[in-house]
Amino acid sequence: MALTLAEIEESIKSLSLTDKQRILDALSRELAEARHAMTLEALEDVDAGRFVDQQDVKRWADSLGTSKPLPRP
Repeated sequence: MALTLAEIEESIKSLSLTDKQRILDALSRELAEARHAMTLEALEDVDAGRFVDQQDVKRWADSLGTSKPLPRP
């Protein structure tokens, strides 16, 4: 059963500062691990030649909002 946002907020209010810090530390570690995994995946894509040239992206972005936007690179 999923908790509502209000229930989660109420639960957080009742936690000690130490428990809140432990949760923040755990979330920070998880986020760092996820970022690292995504970075490794991105580097593999670059090594395999799967990327879009920055100038192509800039030309596309600059064309947005004009009368003739370019197709997405």
